[in-house]
Amino acid sequence: MRRARTASIIITHGSTRAPRRPGARALGAIALAVALAGCGGDKKGDGAGAGTGTGTGSGTAPALPTIAAPPLGVEAVRHLNYVYGAGAKEYEKALKAYKAQPRDWAAVRAACEETLAKDPHHLDARWVLGEALAQAGDGAAAVEHLAAALAGDWLRWGPTLDNDPELAGLLPTPHGQALVALSKQLGADFAARVKAGPLVLARRSTFKMPGVGTNPASTRGELYAHDGEARRFLRVTHTDHQLAAWVRSPGGDELLLVGFDRVERPDPKKAKDAPPLLARSWVTTFSLDRLADTSARASIGKARHVHVGYGPGEQLVVATAPAAGRWGAGALTTYVVDRGSGKLTKTKGAAIEGPHVQMTFDEARVVGASATALPADLSPDLVAKLPPIQQDAAGQPMLSLALPSPGKTRLAFATATDPCARADEATQPTLYVADVATGAFKHVLTAPSRFAAAWIDDSQLVYEDGSGGLRVFDAAAGRETAKIAERAGMALWALSPTTAPLCRAEPIVAEPDDGTELPPEEGPATAPQ
Repeated sequence: MRRARTASIIITHGSTRAPRRPGARALGAIALAVALAGCGGDKKGDGAGAGTGTGTGSGTAPALPTIAAPPLGVEAVRHLNYVYGAGAKEYEKALKAYKAQPRDWAAVRAACEETLAKDPHHLDARWVLGEALAQAGDGAAAVEHLAAALAGDWLRWGPTLDNDPELAGLLPTPHGQALVALSKQLGADFAARVKAGPLVLARRSTFKMPGVGTNPASTRGELYAHDGEARRFLRVTHTDHQLAAWVRSPGGDELLLVGFDRVERPDPKKAKDAPPLLARSWVTTFSLDRLADTSARASIGKARHVHVGYGPGEQLVVATAPAAGRWGAGALTTYVVDRGSGKLTKTKGAAIEGPHVQMTFDEARVVGASATALPADLSPDLVAKLPPIQQDAAGQPMLSLALPSPGKTRLAFATATDPCARADEATQPTLYVADVATGAFKHVLTAPSRFAAAWIDDSQLVYEDGSGGLRVFDAAAGRETAKIAERAGMALWALSPTTAPLCRAEPIVAEPDDGTELPPEEGPATAPQ
């Protein structure tokens, strides 16, 4: 993919923000000269229990070792599916040795090396192997693996590097200090690139249908910043791959995250028209400035419909509804969320304002991120020049998207069609971009897509293409300039089981879960830290 201008843009709901320029694209090698007090003359390895210096007696502080900085992020989101990848069985042996009393570091090291031979993308094995090498006093080899893990998923290990008890002997050494310095540099670059965006939702593996009954289930999705120039994904959220949708706060620096981890699915043989329920969903918030959670995760009880958004004063508001038939909803019950405890309190005095998440198991979407009717200030002459669009009973064009560019010089709009109609081109939605001044329009794509979209600037539009990918259309150039693809699927605001608009006459079709991938996927059980 050619270098895309999207690499320095933040996508927001219906607006753009001036980006912060990221740091240098290539960190190169980090070599820092730091004065080391009390340098000793121990010539042994600098891992656990080793000396911390190589004093020369001349009073000159030695330079820290040079660590080549790996590129941030991963080439493909599927590489983060390593928990269930080719090295899964070998890593189980590493976990067993790690949990042994006393801990068998030699066995941990051997099993991690076997894991990486099978799956070089296994970041957990990289980290744990780094710990094992540090315990053996091999600081140079340890920091090589630890650096690879930090670069691959910095937000997971970087903020707590100083607190890893298994690295207590390594960090005061020259190699350890060089690793700390590298982590700080990686963290600064990570923060800059996340600010630059764009932010996208992507799955690490294909969505699978949970079994009948109440079972663990997840979207297999997380939020990533996509570095278009380096063609890499930087993982932003860590929700055990349960994230379903997100919206930006009214202030712009906070993200509201919504997901689920349990689903109640009826047996179609016993209840043909009974809908699946979200047995347990959740909401939390995350600061892009602090790169940290800003509220406790609030657990939402069983419901068919879950609506989540911001209320007055940026308070978190949740509304749930039971099922009323296969597709209908009963009365909404509204709650406010205590950010400190995650507790939900029933209320009648709060309402969701602005863009918000509306989620069922069948479909997640963000409502209010863009309009679905042509702007009222468009002249009748301009509307008459637009391509023929099916009208509703009131004579209004039937659209799924009507989105003016930031400068209101262009209009992106997508036709709304019946998702249950035959899947030929004539019945599929179509995305257009029109010049507001002249009425000239450009056909962008006809596809079974929801066509969620956002303007990057007054010329560039990013949109979902219906195949689980994102594309960038440059209206000034009149052509597509970039495509961001991931095999398991991705989206702008919300991940649904299907990439196409939902047909409510038929059940959703997805591969059944074979039980090999169940949350939670992080924590002491799978990744000792």
